[in-house]
Amino acid sequence: MIYFTKKPTQSLMLKFIIAICISVSLVACGGKTSTKTESKKAEEKKELLTLSLSAKQLELMNIQLVQPGKKAIASYVYLNGKVSSLPNNQANISSDLEGKVEQVFVTEGNYIGRGQPVLTLRSMPLIELQNEYLNTKSEMDFLAIEFKRQTELVNSNVGALAQYQVVEAKYNAIIAKEKALRAKLETLGVNVNDLQTPQNAVIKKMITISSPISGYIHKLPVKVGMLASPQSVLAEVVNLSEMQADLFVYDKDLNLIQEGQTVDLDFINASVPNVTGRVINIERMIDSENKAITIHVKFSAPDKSFVVPGMSVRGAVVNPNDKELSYAVPFSALLKEEDNYYVFFTNKTEDKEGKMSFKKAKVKLGDKNEQMVEIQFLNAVTEDIFIVQNNPMILENERRKNQ
Repeated sequence: MIYFTKKPTQSLMLKFIIAICISVSLVACGGKTSTKTESKKAEEKKELLTLSLSAKQLELMNIQLVQPGKKAIASYVYLNGKVSSLPNNQANISSDLEGKVEQVFVTEGNYIGRGQPVLTLRSMPLIELQNEYLNTKSEMDFLAIEFKRQTELVNSNVGALAQYQVVEAKYNAIIAKEKALRAKLETLGVNVNDLQTPQNAVIKKMITISSPISGYIHKLPVKVGMLASPQSVLAEVVNLSEMQADLFVYDKDLNLIQEGQTVDLDFINASVPNVTGRVINIERMIDSENKAITIHVKFSAPDKSFVVPGMSVRGAVVNPNDKELSYAVPFSALLKEEDNYYVFFTNKTEDKEGKMSFKKAKVKLGDKNEQMVEIQFLNAVTEDIFIVQNNPMILENERRKNQ
């Protein structure tokens, strides 16, 4: 603040006003100069996002260029689950008659064909069943002769009709019993032709238990001398040629699933190659444990691969709603800095020194699959650009070195 010790003259006041005006002008000019300097620095910083490289340099850096083009990237919905056996590809082996284990032909882990013997049982009920058949067969032969005789008497008007009817009823009953016993014995593997006459009958005392399907012996809880009943599970067999994946789908993705749809399956075990399966059915209830709906995907196990029930599996379902065209590049083209993504691109125009100008551009990611990802440039670019598809970090290091 300026103090005057005496009343200023008009001339002095004029000089003072001029001095103030000059000071204000200088300050204003200084502000404009500062703004221009900051703007210039920003332009320089923006220009530093580019670099120039020759074809030789690109070759040494192993840089490859690709013209992205616009395409629709099919994104996937991933579903987790477990491998399980198909109902017709697993079997519990048991005996229809009680008996003691006489001999076991397989061990756990063995592959066994359909109809191949698993074990034999020594069975007293089998002997009794054959004896019952022989008695029934003898009685049937006797009633056959008696029925024939009664038929002749009735036709000759000699025999009583009542007696004929009694014999006929007994004969039909014994025929039915013989057929039932024959079916039981044939089910147990007994050749009934060996039991046609008591004098030449061959009584069998062993039951051979065979596998109903081809597959691997999963469990074999038996040993020689053990008493096996019809309720005992003597072995478990599982066929691994065809299996199913039980995948869990949450309600937000349920509209993407339909029966007959193909599903790509991959396994946690990296040695097992990916396979393609087909949705065979969708459950109509929500699982109370995981709050999801289970879909069953049938697939064929890869040759010479170890895939067993209980293994974890992941299914990939294509999202049918992804139809919008966008720039798509491989993941190797992306340069990540914190939470942002960038790509380098060029229009392949060479300057006087034979160098191409590359620009670093920030992009926004869209849909993606295992190989490609959609990108969206934040600033407009021309259609004839080429994107660096590999080693973007090498270009970034070169750009920083030039900076």
